[in-house]
Amino acid sequence: MTTPHLGNKIIILSNQVKHCLHQASEVEGISGAQGRILHILSVQPDNEPLYQKDLEEIFHLSRSTVAQTLQTMEKNGLLTRSSVSQDARLKKLEITDKGREINARIGSHVIAMEQELSRSLTEEEIQTFLRVMDKLGERMKQNLMWKGENT
Repeated sequence: MTTPHLGNKIIILSNQVKHCLHQASEVEGISGAQGRILHILSVQPDNEPLYQKDLEEIFHLSRSTVAQTLQTMEKNGLLTRSSVSQDARLKKLEITDKGREINARIGSHVIAMEQELSRSLTEEEIQTFLRVMDKLGERMKQNLMWKGENT
């Protein structure tokens, strides 16, 4: 029996989904990363502030990458960064009306993609796929921790 190359299959599927999502963002004149950040900001409850550090953890990106993306987004009027009273080093991130409008338009493309993916599978297959993905994700996390990585 040959090795199924699970990692490679996961990467290929991930790239296909990312490409579709990036296209939806690029139609709106922003990068895929900016689109993902807008989505996170749009679903964030008002009483739970979101900071740059949170985005670094959510997306597993470096501080400089997130900082550069946020700078561009702020310059383009998609979000604001404001100081918080308890710690002047922290900047609370908030989506602007312009950011919400763009996020809503991108969201319609995302919903269409999700529906297209879902049409290929039964509800049982979807639930099985999600369980398997969670199981593989946990295994990868354990493997990285065992090797001394902090992600």
